[in-house]
Amino acid sequence: MRATVAGILGGLVGMGLVLWSCTGPTETPKPPPADRIGSMAAYVYASDSQDYLTAPQSFPLDPEMAPAEALTALGSHLSHTYFGGDPDTETLPIRFEVLRVHRFPVAQRFYRLAVINMIDPQLAALQGFFQGSAGGQTTFYMLAATFLQPHEDPPLADGLILLYNGEDFPAFDHINFRGIVTPEAIRPVVEKVLYRHRLIAPSVTG
Repeated sequence: MRATVAGILGGLVGMGLVLWSCTGPTETPKPPPADRIGSMAAYVYASDSQDYLTAPQSFPLDPEMAPAEALTALGSHLSHTYFGGDPDTETLPIRFEVLRVHRFPVAQRFYRLAVINMIDPQLAALQGFFQGSAGGQTTFYMLAATFLQPHEDPPLADGLILLYNGEDFPAFDHINFRGIVTPEAIRPVVEKVLYRHRLIAPSVTG
């Protein structure tokens, strides 16, 4: 697993160097004293069998939160709602651990790559949430939309590496959590549901 993550990070650094060489030398953005998410209109969703996501609800995040704190809060929401954790207990069948949020200087800002471990000791997600094309796609969009917040500019994370019980994510025909998931991969689905509920302007969706 470490070798895989290291290889992905090496590739991302290489992509950054290519972008830098194509755009010419620019001033390297200076990191703030502490990385904070700033003002952000974050949303969480209910699942939909046809459109994958529906019923977007605002999810308040303190602008002073570090990205890892915001991701942890969003992961806890998923554990308690979509994955059916008991709201009256601390026992969660599926949990999310934010392992690291890497930051890379690209152009005028720092890009964030979140590495999150999906902890599922009973393999409940494999047996239920990722089975079948419709169910697997819905879970894919639910996880990616929640963690990346792709409608924001910049998004909460520019890339997501999702591990499963500390290992590479299992391979499925209908979804792909192996490697880096980017906001661009899910933005059309997210913007469609936000536009339908009048939470973004028509011009955003093109």
